[in-house]
Amino acid sequence: METRIYAKMSYLGSLAYCIPRIKSENLLRRHGLRFVTSSLDKKKATSLDAQKEGRLVQDSEPEEEATESKECVRHDGKVREISASAAYRIAASAAAYLQSQARGFLPMGSSNVGIGKDSLDICSDGERGQEKIMRTQMASFIATRNSVTAMVAGKEEMKQAVAKDLSSSQSSPCEWYICDDDNSGTRYFVIQECEGSESLASWQANLLFEPVEFEETDVLVHRGIYEAAKGIYSQILPQVREHLETHGDSATFRFTGHSLGGSLSMLVNLMLLARGEAPVSSLLPVVTFGAPSIMCGGDYLLRKLGLPQTHVQSVMLHRDIVPRAFSCIYPDHVVDILKAISGNFRNHPCLNKKKLLYAPMGKLLILQPEDKFSPAHHLLPADSGLFLLDSNSSADCIDPLPLLRSAWFAFLNTPHPLETLINRNAYGSNGRVMRDHDVHAYLKSLQGVILQELKFIRKANRKPHRHEGYSFMGPYWLQFWFDIVVDNWKFF
Repeated sequence: METRIYAKMSYLGSLAYCIPRIKSENLLRRHGLRFVTSSLDKKKATSLDAQKEGRLVQDSEPEEEATESKECVRHDGKVREISASAAYRIAASAAAYLQSQARGFLPMGSSNVGIGKDSLDICSDGERGQEKIMRTQMASFIATRNSVTAMVAGKEEMKQAVAKDLSSSQSSPCEWYICDDDNSGTRYFVIQECEGSESLASWQANLLFEPVEFEETDVLVHRGIYEAAKGIYSQILPQVREHLETHGDSATFRFTGHSLGGSLSMLVNLMLLARGEAPVSSLLPVVTFGAPSIMCGGDYLLRKLGLPQTHVQSVMLHRDIVPRAFSCIYPDHVVDILKAISGNFRNHPCLNKKKLLYAPMGKLLILQPEDKFSPAHHLLPADSGLFLLDSNSSADCIDPLPLLRSAWFAFLNTPHPLETLINRNAYGSNGRVMRDHDVHAYLKSLQGVILQELKFIRKANRKPHRHEGYSFMGPYWLQFWFDIVVDNWKFF
């Protein structure tokens, strides 16, 4: 039943990528949910109101923009002033363009990059020419990367301008929608991943990855994603208050999302509790899929807010690199660079003690699909399934928690994200990066686990049924196929 809940949440998460095409009648028929509203509806209503009033919709007041810090740029002998926010947008646009172009740096179909002396000796003239182009493009890549690093190490006034931009309702990098279960009084908030990893708002959030304090606590959080969560929080707060007024003490909320949408769902959920907008009893566990870790001290925060560790339930495909991105062990030289470019990293506990940016929190579950879809992980059993690494399995240990953490970090670093990224075959629509992170891969894998379990149950019950007989259906084989049709019909 728990896996069925995850499959339902994954299905809702997949719909978040096609909000305009959601059909309310299908949502009601398949899951008993009533579509309420979405971020697209909110933006459309805001735009219509602005047109009626005969003015443009603006995120900030002109006076505030006029006082924003500016930098002078000489161009053709003239001095022009640009705001700090505009400068950061330029860098984010460059990074977005860089990512779209980086896909063509290396030819697909080979796992080796022959740039050594010996390899050049056996290359044809055409291959040598291609190699020269690759080196030129890689030099451009490094130069652009250095400029992005300079932006990460930029002035605080610049980062504040971008944080303000991210937290506004009009520049949020992600969309969302709301649906209700009228029978249980549960309101579902589903947040999608960014509009695309190449979008401007997405890169603004990604570049602002330094740690900041979360809601006046001792817990540190990814700054860019936290600012984006503030924007979404301000948008959905009226819907939270309206649901509480309608259902009172019986009102409940369920947040879910895929990738960055999962991280945002978790932050918005905790912000409702930290700011006193929703009681603990109304918040159901958050379910995320392929979401990156974005907190340092997340389990401590759950205890401080009076929540169980199971309040955050993170499902990750066994080879998905996104949940590993901030939780893998960084090389020493990368740690040194981070501390050099930003003062916020110098006193970062996770970076100093564990050489990672943010640690996993809550209940983590590993989803392993069938081997024909993605090879089994060597640290897991060979079969497909949904696996939970639980401290209860280490009852013989005096303190099982250190062993549990060690096991998790061993898994999160195997394979290390860098091992996946250096393989050119990992990219593209058929590459392992997309294959193991796509929202539909989560949905299909969860459905596969459920069907496998149903087959196991039927197989276990098959022998007793032979002796009992089925007078109303006749032969056993007819009853067996009847069970398969009924079970699958109910599920789908």
